[in-house]
Amino acid sequence: MKILKTIVLSLFIAISSASAAFAGPTEAIDNVSAKITEASEAIAKGSSNKDITLIIREATNLGKEIRVSDNIDVKRQRASGHLKKARLAVKKDKLEAAKEHLTKATEAFANLKKLL
Repeated sequence: MKILKTIVLSLFIAISSASAAFAGPTEAIDNVSAKITEASEAIAKGSSNKDITLIIREATNLGKEIRVSDNIDVKRQRASGHLKKARLAVKKDKLEAAKEHLTKATEAFANLKKLL
């Protein structure tokens, strides 16, 4: 049973990695933007800080899939910095500041998409 779990887990990871590898950079940016929007909506709905933090982390992880050139990677890291600031603001229960950082992150990823 333990071997079966290992095989299933390995297969799942391989499939999810393969699907991410086939997604283009514009699709990855769209996925990140969708998660940022989801996080903003969660703040507006009054979701728990833990749920909002998880959504922002998912956006950050999706942002790591954007690999085109060094110049774009630097700008992606700056955009991800806004996500980090938003996540830290949520942890400190400063939801208005988090919303502002999410707006800045949305703009940064939109500008990133224009560079492609």
